[in-house]
Order: sequence, then C-alpha cells, then structure tokens
Amino acid sequence: MSFEAFNNDEIQKILDHTLECMSEESRNQQIQKYGSMEKYREHLAAGFSNEQAIADVFKWYGGKEKAMEAMMQSAGDVRELKPKQDKNAEIYQKFMTAKESDDANAEKEAVELLAEHYKETFKLSNARSILLDLASEHLQNQKLAEATDSQFGNGCSEYVAYAIQRYYGVSFPLASKIVSLYN
Repeated sequence: MSFEAFNNDEIQKILDHTLECMSEESRNQQIQKYGSMEKYREHLAAGFSNEQAIADVFKWYGGKEKAMEAMMQSAGDVRELKPKQDKNAEIYQKFMTAKESDDANAEKEAVELLAEHYKETFKLSNARSILLDLASEHLQNQKLAEATDSQFGNGCSEYVAYAIQRYYGVSFPLASKIVSLYN
C-alpha cells in the first residue's frame, strides 16, 4: 500500500457527498456553529491534513481507493446513528459482564460482536486494524478512558483494550506502561 493523501478534487467530492447526506437541520446547526457553510467546509477539509489520521484510514480500508469508496457509500443519515450508538453501548455492556464474571468466552464474543459492528458501521472487510487502534486509544487517551469508564463502569476502557489485544494476539508494552502510570 502506497501513501498518497487525497487530492483537493477528491476532498471536495467527499465534502460534497457528506453535506448532501446531512439533514437540513444538521447543516443549519453547523452553519450556526461555524458562522457559514464555507467555514464548516474549511473545518471538515482541515481533517484531511492530519497525515496520521489519513494513514490510519488507509490502513483500515486497505488503501486510498477502498477508503474513498467507503466514504462515498456512507449515507450520513442521523437517524442511523442512534441505533449504532445503542448497539455499541450494548457491546460495551457485554464487555463489562465478561469482566465481572471473568468469562473468557463472553470476552471473546464481545470482541467478535464489536468487530462485526465496526465492519458494518465503517464498511470494512476486516476490523482488525481499527480495533487494534481503538485498543491503543483506550490505553493512551486518558479522556477516552474516563468517558468510557464513566459510562460503562470502572476499568471498562482498559478491559476492552486488553480484550481486543488478547483476541488478536497482540500486546502493546509501551501502552501498558503508560496505563500503569495512571494507576
């Protein structure tokens, strides 16, 4: 996989699609927040300058073309978001049940459910890369850990991270050291 970021025409095409898919209410909220549609477009376009984020997206999808295809398939329908959030919360509750019961099979099932959910949500053929990145974020991003733990229970963020790593047979010693600094 070679790394060539999106060119300006591709970015504009993605932005046009994103804005077309947004409800009028959502567009109006963003105009109010950013002052104009042009300022909102600038805000969205700025995200494409984060080379690491774009490299991660390319890694998740297996390249630029597949990432572009997935982005252009997204309907962006706000009504679709709530059920996806609910499904994610249900899966995180399964993680906590597995944690509390120390049930390795329930843990494995929760990771598999999360993988399927991410594949569907992000239109991925394989969720391994995105889940391993998520695990890393859960261990390195204190704000994410606090938000996750406050919603699902103490230790949820760390448990989810290690469950994903165990499932894929990967560990991140540096991330583990970072987490131990906070304990």
